[in-house]
Amino acid sequence: MRYIWFIANKIGFGKGARFTKFMLLLGILSVSLSIMVMVLTSAITNGFQNQITNKVYNFWGHIHISGGYLDEFFDSDPITLSSSIVDSIQNLDLTSEGAHGKVTNVNGIIQYPIIIQNSETLEGAILRAVDSTYRFDILEKYIVEGKLEMFKQESRSILLSTTICDRIDAEIGDKLILFFVKDNREIPRRFEIVGTYNTGLTEFDEEFVFLRHSDVAEILGFERNEYTSYEVTLDYPEDISIYDNYLYEEVIPSDLFNFSIEDQFDEIFNWVRLQEVNEKIIIGLLMLVCVINMITVFLILVMEKVQLVGIFKALGATDGQVKRIFIYLALRILVLGLIIGNLVALTLGYIQQKWKWIKLDETEYYLKAAPIEFSWQFIILINLLCLVVCLLFMFIPAMVVSKISPARTLRFS
Repeated sequence: MRYIWFIANKIGFGKGARFTKFMLLLGILSVSLSIMVMVLTSAITNGFQNQITNKVYNFWGHIHISGGYLDEFFDSDPITLSSSIVDSIQNLDLTSEGAHGKVTNVNGIIQYPIIIQNSETLEGAILRAVDSTYRFDILEKYIVEGKLEMFKQESRSILLSTTICDRIDAEIGDKLILFFVKDNREIPRRFEIVGTYNTGLTEFDEEFVFLRHSDVAEILGFERNEYTSYEVTLDYPEDISIYDNYLYEEVIPSDLFNFSIEDQFDEIFNWVRLQEVNEKIIIGLLMLVCVINMITVFLILVMEKVQLVGIFKALGATDGQVKRIFIYLALRILVLGLIIGNLVALTLGYIQQKWKWIKLDETEYYLKAAPIEFSWQFIILINLLCLVVCLLFMFIPAMVVSKISPARTLRFS
């Protein structure tokens, strides 16, 4: 076995084998490019999926509880869950039922349509009134100007998106008039802008403003524990269906509804899932190209060394031994190509993660830069798959070796 590896090494990397070296380098380059693009494609797809969906989950939670279903998502009628029900949801653990994690947070919110006036400019919006149970640590990541602490402490304060701020030509410190409509009666109230935020989600930034629950409840006549909906946040998005079904069957009162946020914003999630289809198509095509290139390189190497094959056979080498020489040569091409391709992909990915040199239109892609999130499980899997598939297909051109006649090759040498 050792002499076969020695011969394969001499054929490919010995002195005077310029053409063979060129073909080997071509094969290594082909494998490197294929695995590099496959790894980067997966990393970008993972980045899009995780970062965009996390933005939605960060602001909406994973499951909503309200007085109406999807078409009444912004229903303004107040609902109340007893403290015992809220506690039971907060402490819910369905890991024994197949869930990966638990419920991390339950918070009530008030969602209500309003009209914002700044000087002569009017803009429709939907307020999200939050209290101390809200996930402010997540909201703080998206603050552009101002301080979140000021919003939490000062009454009649408001957080606007940068999009709405630009539309009404307002800035931090300006006082706005908000019009609430309750029982066919306009209720104007003055609020001060204490901060702006930007999520990159156009659907969110164009419509929503943040107010304090205590301020809105006083204006609308809500009780302290009354909200228009509740948001349930989980450890893992994969558990949404398990917890959603359980809440519907066992916990939520019959006069209320619960549904996953993926059902409400299906357009965003369908777009994200579409990236998985694109990823599979790209990886499949690259795998095919890699196999075809390896077969081509293999055949050229065999035909270029046809006289040497004839000599080996004349000296008593079997077809299997000669095949293994070229299979080992192909294995070396694959291993070197995979190593180089992975190193280049990881380096480019690290550069993009650190310096964000590929920019995106945030209004179209929801992100400012191309996201990179490597999945080590996928990298290992795709490398093993590429190695195994290419080696298996190498046995097809290897059959050419058995067709080579020593007498014919030596006669014309």
